[in-house]
Amino acid sequence: MLTTMTYRMPNFTLEQKLFLLRRIHAVVDTVQDFRKDTNTTVHRNAVWAELAQAFNAAFPSRPPSSIGSLKTLWKRLKVECRVALQKRQEQQADEILPLFPAVSSVIIRGRRLIESFSLL
Repeated sequence: MLTTMTYRMPNFTLEQKLFLLRRIHAVVDTVQDFRKDTNTTVHRNAVWAELAQAFNAAFPSRPPSSIGSLKTLWKRLKVECRVALQKRQEQQADEILPLFPAVSSVIIRGRRLIESFSLL
């Protein structure tokens, strides 16, 4: 029995991620438009096709990336940014809270309550 191994794409480099972010920045309203009408879907798919074509042209030594892999990268980058922003906001709050002891005790209790619910 002969089995074929699937080829694993290499990880995206920082340069490739930044390239995609710069290109998406110009069309973010279209990429993030999740309406389900036909015109929007056709336009959004055309934009993703252009992004994939530009990405593959910019990095010819890399195996061609599909639209799906670029969409997945975009989703992962958004999640990573949200997590980083949340951590930053929590750090800033932790720096300010000692200045207001009454408020900080309420917020800390609230955080513990939220964490206990998320563990369920």
